[in-house]
Amino acid sequence: MGGPTPGPAIARALLSKDLRTLRDDRPAADVARAMHWSLSKLNRIENGKVTIGPVEVEALARHYGVDGAGELRRLVRLSVASRQRMWWRDEHFGEDFTNFIAFEHDASHLYGYQATFIPPLLQIPEYALAVTSSVLRRPARDREVRTIVDVRLKRQESLRERLDGDFPPSLSQVIDEAVLLRPVGGGDVMTAQLDHLAEMAKRPGIRIVVLPLRLGVHPGLGGTFELLTFTEDDDLDVVFIETPASDFLLTDREDTATFREITTELLDTDPSGDSLHRALTAAKATLRS
Repeated sequence: MGGPTPGPAIARALLSKDLRTLRDDRPAADVARAMHWSLSKLNRIENGKVTIGPVEVEALARHYGVDGAGELRRLVRLSVASRQRMWWRDEHFGEDFTNFIAFEHDASHLYGYQATFIPPLLQIPEYALAVTSSVLRRPARDREVRTIVDVRLKRQESLRERLDGDFPPSLSQVIDEAVLLRPVGGGDVMTAQLDHLAEMAKRPGIRIVVLPLRLGVHPGLGGTFELLTFTEDDDLDVVFIETPASDFLLTDREDTATFREITTELLDTDPSGDSLHRALTAAKATLRS
């Protein structure tokens, strides 16, 4: 039984890593000259900044001495997969956010810690609209607000399709208890949002942990983030940090390792697995009072 077909983001990452390994200690300038490329083009291919076509990747592999039919087919398949045109490429967002969506679509495990609002993949439309309008300080009917919410809902749809597929990802989200007590969108919207969290937590592969206010200090106080991991490549982790001014995408192993450690510590605060139930019960009581 084979695994899932790599999506464009992970296919590009795997291919660029393989090509850099194949070059070994050959000078990049010599390889670029032999392929009649600029050195910049080779560097961008190896850094995963651009895709490489199937004909070019086969020619480059043969230049490196790869002549096995199976290995050549694997590299060509990665090239084809990396060049798929997905829906997020038609959206006009910053490069880091667009790349994050692409990696999110391919991730085997989606982690996150949120201290200000419900995790984006778990928001109902009404909640998403209210929180986005507030963050952007624009009315809900504003075009940018609507666009961001529409993209968030597309991300959720993509996740649902993957959860129902043959190779479902896992979702582990940590939420600060204060998030559940803040009635974003009003009481009715917040009640529906809390009910949605309870329903999503029943699905296989989804874990939601709530950090109680009484916990005091914890490693998540440094800020919210999303962490993606991939079974296809244990060396590739992706961390996304969103701020009102700009977004940041981290892939360097030294940077992302810290967030792996933080994630593990945050998830370990709920060994019994009942933090969500207790927090939802308390939050609904507060909404009714």
